[in-house]
Amino acid sequence: MSLAYLNHEGFDILSPELKDHLTNIGEVVEYEKGDLILDYGLHADFMPIILEGSARVMRIADDDPSKELLLYFLTPGEICPCAAFSQLPNGNMPITVEAESPSKILHIPLEGLTPMTEAFSEWRIYELGNFRRRFEELLSLVDNAIFNQLEARLLAYIEKRCLLNNRRGVSLSKVKMASELGTSREVVSRLLKNLENKGVLTQDKEGVHLLG
Repeated sequence: MSLAYLNHEGFDILSPELKDHLTNIGEVVEYEKGDLILDYGLHADFMPIILEGSARVMRIADDDPSKELLLYFLTPGEICPCAAFSQLPNGNMPITVEAESPSKILHIPLEGLTPMTEAFSEWRIYELGNFRRRFEELLSLVDNAIFNQLEARLLAYIEKRCLLNNRRGVSLSKVKMASELGTSREVVSRLLKNLENKGVLTQDKEGVHLLG
């Protein structure tokens, strides 16, 4: 019998046989908020599938490991496609994956991906669907960086975090928000004040809260 987590709508494309197979070859690992799932520069030996909770995927600056750029979030029913890069020569991880909340992750051994693709054609469709969503999010990130003002990026970032946590507020510090958006604390503070003056959000010691 397959894991109950695989009944999530994100796995609807997978056949019962493939769900059983994933259950048999995979290992469910629990992570606390902030735990590293995959680390930048290291070689991955598993494909993470989000069963419960959420994870964030970040790019770390080569010249300064303290600088992070948030690329996208992973939620139940999704995989981190970048893990597959470790099947390539010199395929170290180009990103870092960190648990955004307490999470359960199904670890699928990378050596099992090729035979699984050959045995279950729907896995390839599922995998490509995940690649496409991640690519579209990266395109959106590029569009925001080039065509949209940083204020719009900041607001979209806050809205995304609120949606993930099913809340109307974000408790992250301005330093953390600035780090993930690739800017400075001073810029974030000024933009938050602008958004507050526009009646879009409020600020207090608990964090930032969306209005409306």
